[in-house]
Amino acid sequence: MNREDQLSIEGLPSEADANEAPHMIARINAMAVKAAFPFIAQGDIRYYLNGVNIRPLDDGSVMVVATDGHRYVVVRDQHGFAEREIIVTVKKDALKSCNAKSTLDVMSNGGSMVNDEGGVPQFIQPGNALIEGQFPRIENVASVIGYSEGISGAINPQYLKDALAIGQHFGSIRFFTKDADSPLTFVVGGLGDLEVFGGIMKMRDSFDQLPSWFPRPVPFELAQSVGEHV
Repeated sequence: MNREDQLSIEGLPSEADANEAPHMIARINAMAVKAAFPFIAQGDIRYYLNGVNIRPLDDGSVMVVATDGHRYVVVRDQHGFAEREIIVTVKKDALKSCNAKSTLDVMSNGGSMVNDEGGVPQFIQPGNALIEGQFPRIENVASVIGYSEGISGAINPQYLKDALAIGQHFGSIRFFTKDADSPLTFVVGGLGDLEVFGGIMKMRDSFDQLPSWFPRPVPFELAQSVGEHV
């Protein structure tokens, strides 16, 4: 992907934006930010992954996506607003003000803030929050074809913990598996009108036989059952 392609979204304020009074270009439920934050890349050279992608959908709702290349999460906010697709950086301190009744508001000049239900700012993010670049199309990797409920394959424990943390906020979580190589998919539910699902890439691992260092069975007549030692 060349530099010109990466800049096609124009996440930074356009020349037109710079010449007019700042206006709101996105508003999403702050819980979408809280759910997405652990999945945001940190200090990645692919700078466009170091924020959340806010994308308007054809039905008028908004999709919020975060990925670090190893896992992803997608949140649909039925009542969200996005004038255009943008990528927004999120500071960890903002999470303290994020709840189901607050919103993340993003302005055309790059300003962003978490407001309470009355529109009063609870956290104002310093600097320009907009990131220029082209965010990966998550629909190219997300799938449930051939999946069944359950967990299998080698999973990074921290990634699994982050997914479970979302489930704690939302009330429930279900996992779906296809095979040892396809991403582990999860679906979260239970918090108002927000819809959440995501995926965790599998790790390379194998456990189809006991390790070579494990003692081999001894003849039956010389064996003493485990129960005899209890």
